[in-house]
Amino acid sequence: MLTDVAATRYVTPLREGGSLPRIVEADDPGTYVMKLSTWWR
Repeated sequence: MLTDVAATRYVTPLREGGSLPRIVEADDPGTYVMKLSTWWR
């Protein structure tokens, strides 16, 4: 089952670049790797 969480704090990028993975903290007690894309550029 999938659950919804909200990212509350951006921690750090794993590497430099536009659409590379980032580490974020969420509103549950967890830290996640999140892929962000820069599709609006």
